[in-house]
Amino acid sequence: MRLKAVDYIDAVSEGHYATYPFEQISTQRHQHDFYEIFLIADGRISHHINSELIVLGAGSLVLIRPDDTHFYSRHDDENCQLVNLAFLANTFDDLSAYLGLQSHRDKLLSAPMPPSVQLTSVENTRLISQLGEWGRTLYRDRDRARLELRALLAGIMMDYFVTRAEDYSGDVPEWLVGLCQKMRQHTHLIEGRPALMRLANRTPEYVGRAFRDYLDTTPSEFINDLRLDYASELLLYSDDPVTDICYAVGFGNLSHFYHRFKARYDCPPLVFRKSNRRTLIP
Repeated sequence: MRLKAVDYIDAVSEGHYATYPFEQISTQRHQHDFYEIFLIADGRISHHINSELIVLGAGSLVLIRPDDTHFYSRHDDENCQLVNLAFLANTFDDLSAYLGLQSHRDKLLSAPMPPSVQLTSVENTRLISQLGEWGRTLYRDRDRARLELRALLAGIMMDYFVTRAEDYSGDVPEWLVGLCQKMRQHTHLIEGRPALMRLANRTPEYVGRAFRDYLDTTPSEFINDLRLDYASELLLYSDDPVTDICYAVGFGNLSHFYHRFKARYDCPPLVFRKSNRRTLIP
């Protein structure tokens, strides 16, 4: 089955927004002549994409390209909530040209699998809100929605698919890039090193050598850096106490958390929050 933009996407706004529970998600193999970004808001789902099966969990963000072949199936009888943003191919082309992303565009299109990233729970919540807000604009003002769609897509591309792709050189093995993305899932991040080794499905010695050779770090340092990144987001975008944040990101010792945070950001957590958080004047 091939879906066509003319049947699904409004020509004025250039995009379409929807959110689906699993019961409404397509289980029929299909392609389309437009792009779509989908985000797993909650739960897990089996994604059949270009003859491969990938299990996606909350925070999985995927860019489906024209001519990718995919469909979904239930994973272990779990429920799933999926947020979908579809948009015209020429919208993506115009945006790529404006942002100077032609080389990135060509790389995205030529890769055998569509680009995907794993968001933290904070990023997941924030993007769900942004997509929902655009969806509401779509039904109020289609001309405004067209402008906001391009701004939203520019942010998504730069924040996730471009910037994070640049974190890894072309020499980094695909399995290692995928492993690093999977470790952003909250459950994996909390579990830490055991989750990393289980997901890698390779010997600890092999994994450790790969991290040193390709990423110039160790698995433990990589996990700690992810936890500190997550902690910095919670400090900026939540009112949670520092103690709660320490344990929420996977540190089991408050003193160790303070030490690592100060070494990374040159200040304690509360100073970081006060110095970097911006509150609108009422």
